[in-house]
Amino acid sequence: MSVGFRAVQWNKSKVIYDIILVTVVALFIGVFLPIAYRIDPPKDLPAAIDLRIRAFGSCAFLMLTVILSIGPLARLDRRFLPLLYNRRHFGVLTFVIASLHVWFMLDGMRCKGRCQTCSPS
Repeated sequence: MSVGFRAVQWNKSKVIYDIILVTVVALFIGVFLPIAYRIDPPKDLPAAIDLRIRAFGSCAFLMLTVILSIGPLARLDRRFLPLLYNRRHFGVLTFVIASLHVWFMLDGMRCKGRCQTCSPS
């Protein structure tokens, strides 16, 4: 901890790192959803929301796995030090993806509750 607060000092490498992170996340979700829709097309709205839950959940899990492995990898090989330097950006993006996962879960629960009360049993 430092004595005073210092805002993030943006430089070219951090901007490039963030662009690569956002691109990889967008590609993962952009590839996951069409493949999942093709393999098992959703039959109703709750099933479509469930695919989004799976896409964002698996993306957040993989991102967390990579974040947790950066520290040991940086100790084993110096080539991973730039990842260690920018790990906070990776963590913030993981939080955003995990929050979207929770949002879709809550939306799915709300939709399933509405569908159960509307459908005749």
